[in-house]
Amino acid sequence: MPLPDQTRLQETLTTAIEDFGVPGATLLLWDGAGFAEASAGVCNIETKVPVTPDTLFQIGSITKLYTAALCLQLVEEGKLKLDAPVRETLPDFALGDEDTAARVTLRHLLNHTSGLDGDFFKDAGRGEDRIAKYVGLLKDVRQVHPLGHMFSYCNAGFVVAGRMVEAASGMGWDKAIRTRLAKPLGTPSFSTLPEQAMRHQTAIGHLGVPGSLIVTPIAYLAQSNAPAGSMPMARARDVLAFARMMMNKGRAPDGTQILLPESVAAMHGFTAACPAGMNIDAIGLASFMWDWDGDGTYETFGHDGSTIGQAAWLRYHPESGAAFVLLTNGGNGKGMADKLMAEYFPALGHIAPPHMPLADPSLDYAADPLLGRYGKASGTIDISQKDGRLIAHHAPSAEFAALQGIYDVELHPAAPGLFVGVPPGYTRPVTYHFLEEDRFGRARYLHHGVRAHPRLDE
Repeated sequence: MPLPDQTRLQETLTTAIEDFGVPGATLLLWDGAGFAEASAGVCNIETKVPVTPDTLFQIGSITKLYTAALCLQLVEEGKLKLDAPVRETLPDFALGDEDTAARVTLRHLLNHTSGLDGDFFKDAGRGEDRIAKYVGLLKDVRQVHPLGHMFSYCNAGFVVAGRMVEAASGMGWDKAIRTRLAKPLGTPSFSTLPEQAMRHQTAIGHLGVPGSLIVTPIAYLAQSNAPAGSMPMARARDVLAFARMMMNKGRAPDGTQILLPESVAAMHGFTAACPAGMNIDAIGLASFMWDWDGDGTYETFGHDGSTIGQAAWLRYHPESGAAFVLLTNGGNGKGMADKLMAEYFPALGHIAPPHMPLADPSLDYAADPLLGRYGKASGTIDISQKDGRLIAHHAPSAEFAALQGIYDVELHPAAPGLFVGVPPGYTRPVTYHFLEEDRFGRARYLHHGVRAHPRLDE
């Protein structure tokens, strides 16, 4: 099936941002041979500057794919090792748990199994040494689970990986990503610093729920967290160039070999499973992986990205060569991404994303083992019962108050140990997995938002 007509795609995106309360967005579809692209809305609801295909959006954690690619390049050169302790590269590396600090490897960092509480967002400044300073602050950060025990999304681990890139390459992470990836990919507008991005039209994030959005008072997250995704900005076409490289065995669109095929295979290779029913099926090295057709293999790859008031999505299917990129700056972007992906990906890649798990009112469950407080650096989730309903009360820590408010979600059973609920102002259900048992028979972990939240009320 051909790519959608440009006029129709533009109309679809314009309608979607209105339906989902998104200020502005760029959508790009690639069918393996060509692309269709549309932009709609505004960069800023106050200035009302219109979004164009050349507008830069913050891509958030899609950056992790770039950081992993840098690491794999250095593995190819023999300057890093996936399974050697981090301390071989960073001798002074320290964590709150000394055993983990001594044994954690680059592979643990890239597949989110280090167990480190990854939502440690202390600002270590803006100098050339900011990433090194941030890594030095991890000496008191605790574990949310033992090393290698499970998948739990870890931003801090990717900052450590970025520091390893600096130590192994002899250049700062910003320079490394520009010289080793952005330029060879033919994406000079890809920016990791505000002074680079200001050469281009940029989108600002918006906070709040659709209908009551405000321009975020904080334009960027801490620059010291850049290898995890706090800073980089790009056009949709820039993100597509990376995806095309990954689908072409490491070759850029102009034929430049960015990664060896073996490195691409390593990024796409299974390393850890996610709880069944989550919005990610498995993890490679940084890559999110999905088995959309249910045949037991992972055929779709990509990553999501979220910063302060902006969100981005990348999906690509190497077998068909299809790719989907959506960049947004606020509102219910998740709902819009689900709708557009379900509408266009089947025509592009002849494969469809599955539906999220649905509530099953007929399921019986014992509430008592689930009740209690779970949490990590980003905040707490209290599970309680009110009038026979199971409620998740979310409260951010002081450091996260600007990113997330206090809110409640009513939970409904979808499978044994799995519950779903819809946050206020959104349409997409999110999952709550209650995992393992402590010595009292209670759930030991609440896995939510791709993160493990250990029980706090021991």
